[in-house]
Amino acid sequence: MIGSAPSGDFGQALTVGELLGHEVMAGAELVAGRQGLDHSICALNVMTVPDIGPWVKSDEFLLATGYPLPRDDAGQAELLRGLRRLGLAGIGVKIDRYLPDLSTTAVATAEELGLPLVLIPQHIRFDDILSHAFSTIVNRQAAALERAHELHQSFLSVTLSGGGLNQLAHKLSHLLGDAGVFISDQHGIVRAQIGDVSRAGELDLVHDGRLIVQRLLGGPAGRNEREQGWLIRPIRAGSLQHGFVVAVQTSRAFGEFDQVAVDQAAVIAALEFTRDLAVSAIERQFSSNALYELMTGAESEIADSAARGFGFGWDLDREVVVLVSRKDGADDDTTAQKRPANERALEFWISAVRNKDRKAAAAGLGAELVAVIGAEHGTPPAVRSIQAEVAQFVRGEYAVGVSRVHRGPLGIPAAYQEARSALRVGRKIGGPGAVAAYDDLGLFKLLAQVEEAELQTFVDEVLGPLTKLPEQERNELLKTLETLVEFNMNMAETARHLHYHYNTLRYRLAKLERLLGPFSSSTATAVKVFVALQIRQMPTSASTSQR
Repeated sequence: MIGSAPSGDFGQALTVGELLGHEVMAGAELVAGRQGLDHSICALNVMTVPDIGPWVKSDEFLLATGYPLPRDDAGQAELLRGLRRLGLAGIGVKIDRYLPDLSTTAVATAEELGLPLVLIPQHIRFDDILSHAFSTIVNRQAAALERAHELHQSFLSVTLSGGGLNQLAHKLSHLLGDAGVFISDQHGIVRAQIGDVSRAGELDLVHDGRLIVQRLLGGPAGRNEREQGWLIRPIRAGSLQHGFVVAVQTSRAFGEFDQVAVDQAAVIAALEFTRDLAVSAIERQFSSNALYELMTGAESEIADSAARGFGFGWDLDREVVVLVSRKDGADDDTTAQKRPANERALEFWISAVRNKDRKAAAAGLGAELVAVIGAEHGTPPAVRSIQAEVAQFVRGEYAVGVSRVHRGPLGIPAAYQEARSALRVGRKIGGPGAVAAYDDLGLFKLLAQVEEAELQTFVDEVLGPLTKLPEQERNELLKTLETLVEFNMNMAETARHLHYHYNTLRYRLAKLERLLGPFSSSTATAVKVFVALQIRQMPTSASTSQR
């Protein structure tokens, strides 16, 4: 069982400095590039042709005799620059009769590039260097694989024993020398944290208790990432990304072993997320069934469902309102193609509702997202905050209908129908992102029940003579009519609001009544005009879908 991080070079990459310090390189002289002695070596190569570039890989150590090297200073400098661009870890040159000495230009260039340049004496055989280096690299890779397997088994034992993300984070922190560890979802919401996390604040990795994912992903990778003070690995299961494992330096710098540890922790975290999703899906199904029975069942079924809801943490024995939300353009299709999007929206809907009211009931019924929430949390501003929280993570606009306040479980079926009516009318009046309360709909509750063609026919019959006027005159008279209705036919208030002379307003009123009838003196005519104006405020299906 793994108790702490390995010491020494166990499982670590071979560096240029280590290679030069071995007895197989006794007598070799480092003439330039001392700052590159920590370069990792993953392989060795031998230069046999002048144009070696196509055969050089990153993190290789190159061995060369004088024969294939350029004879001129500029050529040697250009070769070294090209090799460093390819990621060469270092180069050892055995001087011979073809190249008695390296030029000062080549030495200066290697020093400038931080590329270790080593003079190898004639008595050192290339095959001895190759044999030692390859055996060291292979042995360390094997040790690293064994260590990675031990890490995997160690982390796996956490999840198999039901330890969860908190224990996983604790174990990783211990392996990394009590480093600060975060495990978050893909939006940076922290699911587990352990260790000294103050360093994360100093590095601007956390804001309001949430990881700044863009900041983490924008950081450099590999060795430079460690130098920045943190390690980040995505938590993936197949093509799905669930979140991130982040480790932040505290008492010591991170090494390659630490990278492997974070990698393995991310693999096991993916198992935890996948298991949580499976359990949540089952719980959501049971809660959806219970909520459906609450909203549609008989009185005896409602009592049973309310009792089951208590097990889900619901408090229904209070004043509540029902919320019903639906995505713009959504229908009742729950085929496999659409289900992932619905499940994702449902996940964030439940989270947003429960963040507002921990005792609320929330579930999905077909294409609808529904909730039974405390009346104090069902005000339009509170509902808009729920809507906004869902919109952060789910593409598309979701309208919400809000019922009147009802007391206890027996009022929930009526509240559900009210919320559905409010949703339907609200979308028709305010568009796809509307939040509509049943009590605030007024006349629109009735108008929404009528087919659009019939409503348009009614408008044409009542306002037709007015709508056929030239555009400028039509707009001016419509504005006058709407303002008169707004101020309850108060001529003085209407004139002041429109900045008209009183006689001008009387002239316009007379013209309107010639076109529409005596709405200032006939209640029946006034009602028809008012209703027609209300209908004009309701967008058609075409305009609603374009909003």
